[in-house]
Amino acid sequence: MTFEFKHDVGTTELPENINSAVALEFSFVDALVALDIDIKGIADDNDSTNLISPIKEEVGGYVSVGTRVDPDFESIRSAAPQLIIGDADRHDDIYNELSEIAPTILFRSFDAGYQESLEVFQRIGTAVSKSKEAKERLDSHKDLINNYNNQIDIDKNKETLAVVISEQGVTAHSDKTYVGEFLNKLGFKNALNEKIADKLPAYRESDYLEMSYEQLANVNPERLIVMVENDDDEDLNKLQNSNQWDDLDAVKNNRVHFVNRDEWAKLRGLVASEDMIETLANLKE
Repeated sequence: MTFEFKHDVGTTELPENINSAVALEFSFVDALVALDIDIKGIADDNDSTNLISPIKEEVGGYVSVGTRVDPDFESIRSAAPQLIIGDADRHDDIYNELSEIAPTILFRSFDAGYQESLEVFQRIGTAVSKSKEAKERLDSHKDLINNYNNQIDIDKNKETLAVVISEQGVTAHSDKTYVGEFLNKLGFKNALNEKIADKLPAYRESDYLEMSYEQLANVNPERLIVMVENDDDEDLNKLQNSNQWDDLDAVKNNRVHFVNRDEWAKLRGLVASEDMIETLANLKE
């Protein structure tokens, strides 16, 4: 038996019983793990360490199907999934080729905010005939988020900015991104108002904003959440040795928090956000 399923770029005929899938974005890996679907392949950017430990342990063995931007068709085919889940923005132009391999559904992930990601999770639950399980998982997720939010001790009224540091400079997460929207939901005051954000160039035509060190200094957040691979990151060291770093309000007042980039910036799912808020609940001024 099959049924028609509507997703972001069309309608796909899906089997009623789906047991395996390939995920072309990390947020979909998170969702499939939560729904107990066997993940045959992942676009892991050719690096399994991109998966955080709780996710990797649940997934077990899988086929790497290349990068999220340019997944490898032959690797996907070799994984033999019943379903392929891809990003509506990144994979729209290869949707037909993917559909020739297995039924394919696309949702926004890279550009999706926190609330949209919850809605996508429920839709994925429907796609794999697990609507009830998806709703139950969402309910438990919301309870957990509320419980941890009540445990956060750091001052949410301090203007907060979450950033990724790279060789290009600073990439800020606006309130339209997953991390930015999540922080807003938790009650953190946003350091990037619309007037400032509108003047900053977008990263890859997304809601992520590119900033120079000078622009970061002009925003001058009271709290800075820095997403890094490790504390000895070369690009981070460059920022910390810049003329602007020591003058930042967040630096002067010891309100700079270093967090796991994979967990915060890449996964964008239930498990990741639960780890994120646990981290926030354990932060001290």
